[in-house]
Amino acid sequence: MKALFLFLLVPVLAWSYPLVPDKSQTPGSVCTERHSDFDEHRYPEKIPHCDRNVEGDLKTRIYDWYKIPRHERKNYTIDHLIPLSIGGDNEPKNLWPEHRAVKATRPHLEEQVHQELSDGRITQQQAIQRILKAKFSTKGLEEYEEEEEGEEEEDSLVLVN
Repeated sequence: MKALFLFLLVPVLAWSYPLVPDKSQTPGSVCTERHSDFDEHRYPEKIPHCDRNVEGDLKTRIYDWYKIPRHERKNYTIDHLIPLSIGGDNEPKNLWPEHRAVKATRPHLEEQVHQELSDGRITQQQAIQRILKAKFSTKGLEEYEEEEEGEEEEDSLVLVN
């Protein structure tokens, strides 16, 4: 079902709107104790956590960067590329306009990764790699759930703080 959905969705959205984040505009970034939104350390790994704080003018700037027309913005949400729940921050380089239909292709990914991180079953780096692999792909979630836990990625992620 998801494959058919994506098959129909991709030609419509790819013609003019982003299906995945633009890595040059949205490389992702993580919370540190220096962030004004930092509130505490979480999880066995003691990961810095930032409270959600994305003002309307920043959302508008993100939509403008991605050239999302005003009349289409109701179909998008401003997404944290690296979710706050696994240590992402509110910086512009961690935000992008995600179409609601694209987000629907991985409905439980962030919750699953958050739970595994919270339980200490994966590291923050593994959580981030899993999220980025999913968000930079137009494939459904099933392929990511089949991977073995703790599998190392060939490409290492460089986070911008």
